[in-house]
Amino acid sequence: MVQAVTLRCLVVDDHPVVRQGIRALLERELPGAEVIDAPTTADALAALSDPDPDVVVIDPSSGGGDLEKVVDQLRSSVDSPIVVFTGNGGARLLADALKAGVKGYVRKDSPPEDLVRAIQAAQSVDFYVDPALSSTIVLEEGDRTLTVRQREILQMLADGMQTEAVARELGLSTETVRTHTKRILAKLHADTRTQAVAIAIRNGLIN
Repeated sequence: MVQAVTLRCLVVDDHPVVRQGIRALLERELPGAEVIDAPTTADALAALSDPDPDVVVIDPSSGGGDLEKVVDQLRSSVDSPIVVFTGNGGARLLADALKAGVKGYVRKDSPPEDLVRAIQAAQSVDFYVDPALSSTIVLEEGDRTLTVRQREILQMLADGMQTEAVARELGLSTETVRTHTKRILAKLHADTRTQAVAIAIRNGLIN
């Protein structure tokens, strides 16, 4: 009986041992996974065929080191969520990754299960940040700390409430809630509410 493919993952990394390690990890943890790997972004795009991979895992250094350019290059050819997997990145690269709209960020010195979680989250159109780095998003600079009101609003958004419902509950105008939401996204370097909620939960800002 042919086993169904549960995940089609493209891995881009210039170290063969890393590519082989990710392949072995995914084949063990996600039976039926199909892994396509390449040393560079250009090689990866040349090797791809329809359909697009479910998730792309990439070390930005394999594409020249400029994360924004790497992401743009990938998105010009594939419509797949991207997980950054890097050994050199800190809070600065994490902030750049969030701005670029990637769905996951994991350091290479993290436990293997963190990469699996990030890939699964991306496949589900969710968001995952390495727990070892997520706190730096709000702690790196003082102006990134959320106010009590901002936490309250973000908690309500996390609970599934829409802007209008939040406004009614708090006795605020919808425009005021939208302004708070924009400031929350800016402070957490998030492009969407989903990203902001994920970051806040990992930092213990909301439940």
